Amino acid sequence: MLASSRHLLLTGLAVLALTGAVQSDAQQRTHDLSEADRATLDTLSAQRRAEERKSDTQRRSARQIAQEVEALREQIIEISKKQGTGETRSAIYRAKLETINQQETDISRRLIAERDKQTRLLSALQIYSRNPPPALFVTPRKANDAVLAAIIMRAITPELKKRTESLVRQNSQLVNLRRQAALQNEAIFISESEVSEQRTEIERLIQQKMDLEDQLLNQADQMDARAAELKARENRLTGDLPLKFFGSPAIDNTHLQPPVVGDITVNFGQTDGRTPASRGVSYAALPGSQVTAPAEGEVEYAGPLDSYGQVVVLSIGHDYRVVVTGIGRIYVQQGQTVGRHEPLGRMPNLSDKKALLYMELRKGETPVNPATPLQLSSR
Repeated sequence: MLASSRHLLLTGLAVLALTGAVQSDAQQRTHDLSEADRATLDTLSAQRRAEERKSDTQRRSARQIAQEVEALREQIIEISKKQGTGETRSAIYRAKLETINQQETDISRRLIAERDKQTRLLSALQIYSRNPPPALFVTPRKANDAVLAAIIMRAITPELKKRTESLVRQNSQLVNLRRQAALQNEAIFISESEVSEQRTEIERLIQQKMDLEDQLLNQADQMDARAAELKARENRLTGDLPLKFFGSPAIDNTHLQPPVVGDITVNFGQTDGRTPASRGVSYAALPGSQVTAPAEGEVEYAGPLDSYGQVVVLSIGHDYRVVVTGIGRIYVQQGQTVGRHEPLGRMPNLSDKKALLYMELRKGETPVNPATPLQLSSR
């Protein structure tokens, strides 16, 4: 135990000494620069820091917009719940409307039948009133018939009046039923339209905000690229070489390109002893970072998948597939052909903490080390 501690201490001291030597050497090289070169270096450093600040501002603005989009998505969920309630209410309205329509049909049928009876009776009485028998030619028998007819007419008049009033009431009831039917139709329309209009408006706002987020992140990417270029010019001026690269640039088409700029946190086959060996590679990337295709291929799947979140499955030929999970937003669609380095989407942008992106290479159904050289030039 003591020997091990001594070894760790000596190793730490050696690392500190090496770091100090590197820093001292860099300071010496900077000190050896001419006045003009030092002025150029100061200008480059100031420009780089300005680009980094602007990039940081753009990314914060984009993150705020992403959070607003998430809040709008929550509203969509609430609207969907209301839509279920609205559909239930619409079903009740439709049931009422069906009952009203049936009542209208029954009343219309009775009204037509009563009108037919009334019409026939009134027609007969009207004919009699227009053609009474001449008084000089009336026999006692016919006179009795005339008196009887007059008595019948006086007796039937109240009944005719009742029937007429009944027809008026039924007609009024029919008008009211039709008005109720119109109101029920209007209630159904309003119930369905309100939810639809709210959802459409929120979806429009979401799309606008997502477009703005993309614009801000693209600008931030450009600023980061300019900052990296300025940093490279600083390094060339001082003779420094970067001690650490984010990711590993692809050497040729036989190697997969890292899908995102970031540190590798878990390598293929790595395990902590408590979990199974990793079947892929995990990267820690900045929020909103662009995710690119590690190789040329065809998108077999793009979208949510169980608990993996947003997933892109890319077929790159020879029974090889690349699975990328942890994407925040996907730009590609199933069946689309993408080139090497072409954007697949962006990392989540809801937090200022780095997000994890996982990439897995499969040969058939078997996971393969993504660092393995592959023949991908012909598909």
